[in-house]
Amino acid sequence: MRNKFIKLNSLLLAVTLLFFVACEDRTELTEPGAPASGNADFARFVSIGNSLTAGYQNGSVYQSGQDYSFGTLIAKQIKTTYAQALISDPGIPNRLQIKDLTVVNGEVVGVSLGANPDLGTPLNSDYNQPFNNLGIPGAILYDIADTSDFAAKSVARNNPFFSIVLRSKELGKSILQQALIQSPTLMTLWIGNNDVLGYATSGGTSGTDATGTLPTDKNVFAFLYNQLVTALDATGRNIVVGNIPDVKSIPFFRTVGPQLGVGIQAAQTANPAILGLFYQKTGETVASSFATPATLISGGVLITLTGSTYAGLVGVPSGKYYRDYGLTPGPGIDTTQVFGLHPQNPWPNRFILDANEMAVVDDHTTYFNNTIASLVASKSNFALADMNSFFNQVASNGYTSDGISFTTEFLSGGLFSLDGVHPTSQGSAVLANKFIEVINSKFGASIPYVNVASVPSSIPLAKINPRIKYAPFFLHGSLDNLPF
Repeated sequence: MRNKFIKLNSLLLAVTLLFFVACEDRTELTEPGAPASGNADFARFVSIGNSLTAGYQNGSVYQSGQDYSFGTLIAKQIKTTYAQALISDPGIPNRLQIKDLTVVNGEVVGVSLGANPDLGTPLNSDYNQPFNNLGIPGAILYDIADTSDFAAKSVARNNPFFSIVLRSKELGKSILQQALIQSPTLMTLWIGNNDVLGYATSGGTSGTDATGTLPTDKNVFAFLYNQLVTALDATGRNIVVGNIPDVKSIPFFRTVGPQLGVGIQAAQTANPAILGLFYQKTGETVASSFATPATLISGGVLITLTGSTYAGLVGVPSGKYYRDYGLTPGPGIDTTQVFGLHPQNPWPNRFILDANEMAVVDDHTTYFNNTIASLVASKSNFALADMNSFFNQVASNGYTSDGISFTTEFLSGGLFSLDGVHPTSQGSAVLANKFIEVINSKFGASIPYVNVASVPSSIPLAKINPRIKYAPFFLHGSLDNLPF
């Protein structure tokens, strides 16, 4: 049966990359004019959140990225202090970077994406107060009020950031306590993303509910978020809340599948016996379903960016996936069959969101956002930054700020970094301006907007390369084990 399938050794992910050597520049921000506060008080600004708040980008946290976290940018615009747990470049964990370029006749025909082998170190762990930026990569809603030992939690979750950011219970026994002990006058709260994102990025194989298999239970989320809002409301301070974007629209889910679809479609022209991409559903070993090229191209199923390593093996007899993950192939699996194009050697469940799993993501995201919107609307000192609608707008129509155009395309879109989930520095400036827009509108302030063009685009290069404009490239390397 193997002979019925064409080999797709050359099937790689072709996308468009726009970058300049200037992305390494540390351009200084334009000094903003003095803001008028209206009903807001800018004296003490604190942010609660996860990796999006922490300034995480390109798979890592590092100072040259943290310098452009959206909270830092807001703090500069309102001229207030804003301390955060700084980590030296190249950061923790190993930062993703453009490693090598292949140039033929002056045109870039290949780019290798890899991880920087070095790690950064915390720079200001001896700071004797809670940090203003309490964004912790990997944090879920439950973590905000959790008083577990920080060091033990970092070990148990294989996530050093609880220890790096929170450090000592003498500064406050939880993220929430460390925020409130600062008597903040203005806050941003952006949490809950990981309560659905963890399920999605794992291809529906793990989650944050009590069973560890689904997103956070909807009733639990509502209970915890109500507790959090009640505690913050008691301060009487102004709080801007971000809601949860549709995680399915980010490059992490929209890059690999369409390229596989195009490649399989081309292969079908030579060999009509190819049906499509056979993939495992949860609980399966041998595949019962396949996605046609049209389904892959349209997003009827979504391939995660972590699967990019194996995309080039589709159509080749291979057991590399099982070897890489130290797995014994399950009943019925035959790795001598062509990978991905045969039901006995299917595309792995962890690298795909099928229609049922996407429905779970949609259901929980909608419920979580309705909960957030209802609670925010009930508090006069709260305002909603509708990040869900904004990201949908960018995905549908793009977005332009200070002459720079953004889309949700991987790399070429400029909004998302190499990990396909977190914004670039310029992307963080765009997000900062969305929060500023809400602060100005809700509280009668007149904070000047960040000049997005003054912020570096921040795609890290392993070495300096000649200035290159539009460059098609092939994506290689692994994005596994990112602590979203």
